[in-house]
Amino acid sequence: MNHRILIFLVLVLFFYNPSLYAMGTRPARRHILVRVLIVKSAKEINLHIRGPYRLVGFEDGEVLEEGRGLRSRTFFAKDLDSGGIRVLPGKRARVYVNKRQFRGEIDIIKDKEQRLIVVNNIDIEEYLYGVLYNEVSHRWPIEVLKAQAIAARTYALYQKLVSKNRYFDLAADIYSQVYGGRRSETWSIRRAVNLTRGQILTYNGKIFPSYYHATCGGHTSDAVTLWGIDIPPLRGRPCNFCTMSPYYRWKKELRIDEITDRLKQAGYDIQLVSIEALKRDKAGRILDVLLKGRPENIKLGGNKFRLIVGPNLIKSTNFKAQIKGRDIIFEGKGWGHGIGMCQWGAYAMARKGYKAEDILRYYYPGTEIVRIGNN
Repeated sequence: MNHRILIFLVLVLFFYNPSLYAMGTRPARRHILVRVLIVKSAKEINLHIRGPYRLVGFEDGEVLEEGRGLRSRTFFAKDLDSGGIRVLPGKRARVYVNKRQFRGEIDIIKDKEQRLIVVNNIDIEEYLYGVLYNEVSHRWPIEVLKAQAIAARTYALYQKLVSKNRYFDLAADIYSQVYGGRRSETWSIRRAVNLTRGQILTYNGKIFPSYYHATCGGHTSDAVTLWGIDIPPLRGRPCNFCTMSPYYRWKKELRIDEITDRLKQAGYDIQLVSIEALKRDKAGRILDVLLKGRPENIKLGGNKFRLIVGPNLIKSTNFKAQIKGRDIIFEGKGWGHGIGMCQWGAYAMARKGYKAEDILRYYYPGTEIVRIGNN
């Protein structure tokens, strides 16, 4: 395949039914826009613009207001007409939403719950400027930053193609890719993005969700265990590179009452007595966990339990739990879901002299790096 001229990609949805396909067409223009949810379920938002701008109707494009600058203004959900507002900044204008600066256009929309959501419409390359800083250290070697840029670009494009949401393709949080706008940009991050401009990963000519995580703890996991995606690039494999990670091994002590409260908030009313791993994958991560207690025991998926308690508290599902008085002591390995690229492993590989291409082919075996659009 010519890496510079790519007939833009047949997308396969690997969820549960690997024969289901959706077609992607080559972008008609150089820039590929992604829609990023940056504020959700808000009663009000603050908007400030330095430089020329226009406010237009979100649905009809009718000009509602224009000027040379907008002093700090608060928009309330109760005052916003149905549909919403699109903010079109002029050349070199700076747009701030809740005091955070963003490139591109901004949509302020009233949702079905009569709350405001804010969506940033931005070129995919400029979006990556605001992502990498929040996903890896900008001080890491350039080869790992380049690998991260390619993986994050692939993931973003995949989400854009499969998104069924009317308003956005990605969120700006840990459940998608953490995006901080212009405040997250650094010289090294922009360099890594620019050096890989337009490059993505494909498997057999198809885009796939290029998941990644902080630390695998010695072995990555199969994507089929969490998301039903069974393809070679997302199958687990040993990783001997991430042992230097501060999260390779971890320990966390939590109050039983704290966990009980979080379970109750999620709809599980139980007086917790103990936690037992029912099934683990080949990497050691818990697939099913049994919560023993009153009035009855509860069986949950390991990842669901981790998300309920808090993914920053229980860093991975590769853990053992021990009751000690009114506390539960968790001892585990790794941070994150464990699927795809291990970022600390990628860091160690880069320090050993591996190039971005080597890193990506190790963690996503059988893939090819190709270039999209007219970049």
